[in-house]
Amino acid sequence: MSYQNTSIKQIVTDIEHSKAYLPAIQRRFVWPRWKIEKLFDSIMRNYPIGSFLFWTLKKDKANEYVFYEFLKTYDERNPYNKRKTGSFLYEEIVGVLDGQQRLSSIYLGLQGTHAVKLKNFKRKSDHAYPKTKLYLNLLNLPYIENDKGELDFDRAFNFEFKFLTESESKQSTSAEGEFIYWFLVGDILKWNDDPDIDDIFDNLTEGKISDVQKAKFKEQKRFVKKGLRDLHKRLNEPLVNYFNIKNDDLEDILEIFIRVNSGGTILSKTDLLFSTIVATWEDGRDVIENFLKHINQKGEGFSFNNDFLMRTCLVLCDLPVLFKVNSFKSDNVQLIKNKWSEIENAVNRTLDLLIDFGFSKENLASQNSIIVIAYFIFKGGNYSNKTSVDNIHKYLLYAHLKNIYGGQGDQIIGALRNVLRGKSNEGNVYNLESTIFPLERMLEARLAANKSLKINKDDIADFMNTKLSASSFYILSILYPNNKFSEIYYHQDHMHPNSGFRDEAFDLINLTEEDRKLWLELKDTLPNLQLLEGRKNESKNNSALKDWVNGKNKHGLQNVPDLSKFFTENYLDNNISLDFSSFISFYEARKDKMIYTLEKILL
Repeated sequence: MSYQNTSIKQIVTDIEHSKAYLPAIQRRFVWPRWKIEKLFDSIMRNYPIGSFLFWTLKKDKANEYVFYEFLKTYDERNPYNKRKTGSFLYEEIVGVLDGQQRLSSIYLGLQGTHAVKLKNFKRKSDHAYPKTKLYLNLLNLPYIENDKGELDFDRAFNFEFKFLTESESKQSTSAEGEFIYWFLVGDILKWNDDPDIDDIFDNLTEGKISDVQKAKFKEQKRFVKKGLRDLHKRLNEPLVNYFNIKNDDLEDILEIFIRVNSGGTILSKTDLLFSTIVATWEDGRDVIENFLKHINQKGEGFSFNNDFLMRTCLVLCDLPVLFKVNSFKSDNVQLIKNKWSEIENAVNRTLDLLIDFGFSKENLASQNSIIVIAYFIFKGGNYSNKTSVDNIHKYLLYAHLKNIYGGQGDQIIGALRNVLRGKSNEGNVYNLESTIFPLERMLEARLAANKSLKINKDDIADFMNTKLSASSFYILSILYPNNKFSEIYYHQDHMHPNSGFRDEAFDLINLTEEDRKLWLELKDTLPNLQLLEGRKNESKNNSALKDWVNGKNKHGLQNVPDLSKFFTENYLDNNISLDFSSFISFYEARKDKMIYTLEKILL
C-alpha cells in the first residue's frame, strides 16, 4: 500500500466532526507553544512536516478498543485528552498512530485555544491561565523581491505566528514601536475554495484599524496579499502524506506502533510500556493520568510523568528495572493492574514524607531517588518509626548531594532494591530484609560506576562552596533539622543580604579590589545562607544582618526575641561581630561550625 495525501483543512474537519481519534496507546500532548508556532512557519514555507500513520477501522470494531478525543482546548492545569464515550458517528473512524503531536498542534492553532500559566501569578489563580488563539502578524511577513521581481522567502526571518489573548491581538504597535496587525489564523478555514484576496484585503483595511496601520497595509499590499494567499493555499493543498493501515488486530497495531516510534527519540521506552499497559488495561490511561494529576498537586507541587510511574511500577512489582518493551506481556500488565492500589498508596506515603522534608518540584532533582523509598513502603517497611524516617531523610539528601542517580539510574535503583530485599519466596516475590530503613547497609553498597552514598570529610568541605541552589537547600535542611516543612514555607536567604554587596558599601569600609571580588564570590555560598520562614524573610527584606537582629519588623515585633537561641540555631559565634565589615570573620566562623555539625551528623 502506498502513501496517500490529504489537506490540513480536511484533517481539521475530521477532528472537528469526530471522525479522527487517538488510540489509547498514544501518550498525551506535550508540545510547547513555540514549537506549534514554528510548525506553522514550516507550513507557510511549504517545508515537509513529516509523514503520518493512520489506522482505519469499522465503528463496530472500534467500539471494542479505547480511543481518546483530540484536545480541542489546551489548558496546562489539565492537559489530558477526554476518553471517547458512546457510539461512533461514522461507519469508519481513523486512529492516528503516528503524528498526533503535529495534528494536535495544527488543530489547536486553527480551531482551539491554548492556556499556560503567566509568570508572577499564583498557580491556583484562574487569571493566571488566559485563553489564547494563534495569530499571524500581517505587517511583518518575511518576503523579499528577487532579481526577477518575484516575491520569495527571506531565509533570515520567520513568519511571526503567536498565541495571543483577544486583547493582545488588538494591539497596533509592538514593544519595539513597530506597527503590527494580528490576523486570526483560523479565519482562513471560513473562506471558500477560491477566495477573492482583493476583497479580503479591502475588508481588512476597512476594519477597525488605525490610520498608520492602513498606510502600512497599502505600503505592504503585495506582501500581505501573498501571505494571505499562501496561508490559504497551504491549508487546502494535499500537504499531509499518510500511510493508512486497515487491520482489526490490536496486537499487530501495537507492534507497528512500537516499530514506527522506537526508531526515533520522541518516545522513551517507558512511554512504549505505558502504551502497552493502556492497550490491554481498559481504564489504565485514565487511572494513571488521574493519579499523576493527584500527586503533582500534593504539597507545593511536583512534576512527575509517565516515565516515573512506569519505572516505579516495574520496581515495586519486582520486575526487571532494565527492560525492553517487547518483554512486557499481559501477565506483567495484569500484575501491575492487580497491585495498583498498593502502588498508589506507597507513592502517596512517600510523597507525604518528602513534603515533611521540604521537597517539591523546585528542589527534587532526582525522581529516581524516591522509587527506592516507595519500594520500602510497598513491601511493608515501617515508615512511621523515627529511625526509619531519619534514615529515609538522610538517604534522600545523600543521594542528591552525591548525585548517584546521574547516568546509571536503572542500575543504581536495582542495586539499592537488592539491599532492601530479603530472600524471595515462591513466585519470585521478595520481602524486606528489615522493616527499618537500612541506611547503614545502603552506605556500604557497591554501586555502578564506583558511586557511593557515603559522604566523607572532603565532601563536607566541598559543601561549603555550594552556591544558592537546590543543593544548598539539601545541606541547609540537614543543618536546620527542626524546621516544620509541611506546615511552614521556608526561603533560602542570605544572612548578610545580597543587596549589601555593592560598591557603595565596599567604599565605606575601604575594601580592596581583590577583597571585593572575594566577598562577591562568597556571598552566595553556604556559610552566608540560612533557611528562614517566608514571613520573616519578607520582613527582613534587604535589612543589614546586625540591624535586623537588633531591630523590630513592620509589625512592631522583635525580629529575634531570643538572641542566644538565634545564635545557636544559626551557627553564629557570639564573639564575632555581625557588622558587614566583619563579613570574612563571620563567614569563616560560621563555616567551621557548619562543618563540625555536618561531620557529627553525616560521619
